[in-house]
Amino acid sequence: MVNRSLGHRFVLAAAALLAASEAAAQDAHYWTYGYGPVGQLTEGVLVGGVNDLSAVYYNPGALALIEEPRFVFGLTSVELASIDAPDAAGRNLDFDSTVFDVVPSMVAGRIGSGQGKDRFAFAFLSRHDTDWDLGFSDVDVSPGAAEAAAGFGRARERVVEYWIGGTWSHRLGEHLAVGLSPFVAYHAQRSRRALTLETIEPGGASALFVAREYEYDHLRALAKVGVAWRPSRLELGLAVTTPGIALHGSGSSAFNASATGDVERPLLAASSQTSLDASYRAPWAVAAGASWRGTRTTLHSTVEWFASVGPYEILSPEPALVAGTADTIPLTFEGAADDVLNFGAGVEHRIGDRVRLYGGAALNASSWRPESETLATWDLVDVTAGLSFERGSSRLALGVGYAWGSEDLPRVVLPPGTGEPGTVTSARFSRWTFSVGGSVKGGR
Repeated sequence: MVNRSLGHRFVLAAAALLAASEAAAQDAHYWTYGYGPVGQLTEGVLVGGVNDLSAVYYNPGALALIEEPRFVFGLTSVELASIDAPDAAGRNLDFDSTVFDVVPSMVAGRIGSGQGKDRFAFAFLSRHDTDWDLGFSDVDVSPGAAEAAAGFGRARERVVEYWIGGTWSHRLGEHLAVGLSPFVAYHAQRSRRALTLETIEPGGASALFVAREYEYDHLRALAKVGVAWRPSRLELGLAVTTPGIALHGSGSSAFNASATGDVERPLLAASSQTSLDASYRAPWAVAAGASWRGTRTTLHSTVEWFASVGPYEILSPEPALVAGTADTIPLTFEGAADDVLNFGAGVEHRIGDRVRLYGGAALNASSWRPESETLATWDLVDVTAGLSFERGSSRLALGVGYAWGSEDLPRVVLPPGTGEPGTVTSARFSRWTFSVGGSVKGGR
């Protein structure tokens, strides 16, 4: 009988559920956001030719070479993103989710007079800000049938990372400068997953439930080091980003699983653990960029390599106890990242004295590894277009971007009898981004 075997199948489902990676959205992509009115509209390929205070992020060395560094700006992006993964949790159990979010991307300002060889600035920026809620359901219930079955599952994740810091930039010569941007980075993740299955047959009924939840906060100190050389119309830049040093990390873990009713073996397992040590590891990154400034048209290009991060435990909770037995269920929450190479190109063209047109395209590769707590296996192609208006000392920029990608991914949840671990399904991702940015130039 089907219901008699559910106790054993429940254990398999729980193991598959725990082993499957979380459905993270964009923490596997490093070029999700651009910064500043120009950076947002050119895919952020400004390591060589950044010309506003987004130099705090792109290339701290460039700040001392900017003729008029008195920019302050705020940028907000409105995202409409979707993921479609048929059979992500089994046959006819699809994931299909759309997210609408408002993301504060960057706020930056200058410190001091901006005179002399040294210049200083500060910035707050968002590196990740995603919130996904993926669900599925399957129902086989009819009034005239003695047998019925129903299932429901959900995987939700919230990932944020914010940087706050400043920049010191020093001019070594008329065309050469170096800079340093120290940051404090706050990274937080909340991951929840649940699966419920119920059956009813003549002579009995059964209910299966499994859920897990992890959350953690992590604080680290990191730095970006940059060199900028601008001998003529050609502008070159190099920037290195360090992984960072951990300052604080803590988290918690909760797990609950049960099999009740007419099952081969009733089961109850649970765990709730707090004040756990948390780890988060970011990669080394090296970026090189070149820009060429013509009379009305400027061309930008950047390539950036991100190092791999070997598998590590984000949280290490104790195994969950199974009531009435000596059995335990291991609870793991791991991180890992593959090395990736991103590259892109952008253009800005001046029309008259007040209007500029922008465009950009980039490959935003995924750092996904099977050991990592993410399902963003797809590489993204990003394209952006926009324009800016200048009036007096102010600039207003408007733009739209689109990103897309597809790739096979492991099934997120495997309900009993639907497949074996390692089964893959095809996922499609897309994202629209609408941006509004501005900058203000002050007098000397």
